[in-house]
Amino acid sequence: MWSVECGVRDGRSDSAFRIPHSAFCAAFTLIELLVVIGIIGLLVTMSVPAFARYSQQVRLKTATREVMGLLSFARQSAISARKEKTILIDADRHELSIEESLDEAEPRIIRLPDSVAIDVHIPDTDGSSPWRFTFQPSGALGGRSVSLTLGSQGRSQTITITAITGSIAISGGGASP
Repeated sequence: MWSVECGVRDGRSDSAFRIPHSAFCAAFTLIELLVVIGIIGLLVTMSVPAFARYSQQVRLKTATREVMGLLSFARQSAISARKEKTILIDADRHELSIEESLDEAEPRIIRLPDSVAIDVHIPDTDGSSPWRFTFQPSGALGGRSVSLTLGSQGRSQTITITAITGSIAISGGGASP
């Protein structure tokens, strides 16, 4: 039998059956536990959309880095092999590749996630996919400068390739118009 006083058994405080005060009284009620579980559930519910936006941003940044890597690789390959290297972009299939590598055992192809759209601006072209542009053995770009815009869920990043030098730069990271 427990008395009203926490931790005392048999009504005597000097009993050998005395349970320390903190061991018996330090408990949570069911209501307190339900409130804490409710707060945790609310926090998880509010964080899911933020996590989804974050994962879209990570996909866009990862795709941009992969495209930058492929472009840099193609430029360096053109310089070191002293041969032209052509980049082929197929927006319908979400693929970028080095055209000369397609016949090799391990072709250089990047497949973009379906959530990442690509738009290419090459002056004096009809603007239809697939697009092609070529790195010369000097590292310069054959033709005019090229802009690749990768977009996902209202955010975009633009990769610009300068014709004269073949330099590759990223701009953007903000919201798309």
